[in-house]
Amino acid sequence: MSKPTMSNYLLESPGMTDLRERATQSQFLSLAGQGRLPPEILSQWLAQDRLYAQAYIRFAGGLISRVQLPIKIGDQDNSKTLQWRILSLLQTALAGVTRELQFFEETAKKYGLDLEGLGPVAEGGNLSNKSAGFAPNKVTQNYIDLFDSFTAQPHGDRDKTLLGGLVVLWATERIYLDAWTYAKQQAEENANTDGDLDGGALRKEFIPNWTSEEFQAFVKECQDCLDAYATIQDEDTEEVGAAEAMCLFKKVLVLEESFWPMVA
Repeated sequence: MSKPTMSNYLLESPGMTDLRERATQSQFLSLAGQGRLPPEILSQWLAQDRLYAQAYIRFAGGLISRVQLPIKIGDQDNSKTLQWRILSLLQTALAGVTRELQFFEETAKKYGLDLEGLGPVAEGGNLSNKSAGFAPNKVTQNYIDLFDSFTAQPHGDRDKTLLGGLVVLWATERIYLDAWTYAKQQAEENANTDGDLDGGALRKEFIPNWTSEEFQAFVKECQDCLDAYATIQDEDTEEVGAAEAMCLFKKVLVLEESFWPMVA
């Protein structure tokens, strides 16, 4: 019987189903999919997600610094190797998050949303009535710290591996896709967005973007690169890598559950 891929090992491990459901099926997402999320709450979350995206840029750059490209020998085509494939994936990730930040700006302007975080700021994922300006809340800061632990030296953690980074990359993108797919499923088919509390920003713009075929293909490539890279580890590295991967995957799930604001 063949061994499960790294992604299947993580997804199918005991206790993961419940953690994944809590990370991807929050009340925030349910209201978002129904057009019932108030614009001020959406603005607060977007302001935090924008900080997350900025840290993601450093994270992707740190992973690029960990890719060891093979030396070309003779006439062999190294561009077809797994290392080059991973480098291409990370370049795509950087280009994608850059577009995402521009998309945030354009959509926020179009729908009158606030990306400056000047409204109530969330503490640990819960909405607070105290304004603290544009700064990461506790959960966002924990995400930033996780991303920054993979950044290029001297700021990152020397012990963080490319395998671990690929786990974090895939896990964050997969959970994000699953979460917004769940939100999309909460709306009736061909639902009218005229009465949406946010003016239709989520159901016209954000949700289609975060559930698009292009994004699905990117998430699939993250998974394929992770699984392929995991298979080339030696036995000692594989055992350590599996333990590291499980720890990181659980951490992402716990962070993602708290990243969605608590709403009634």
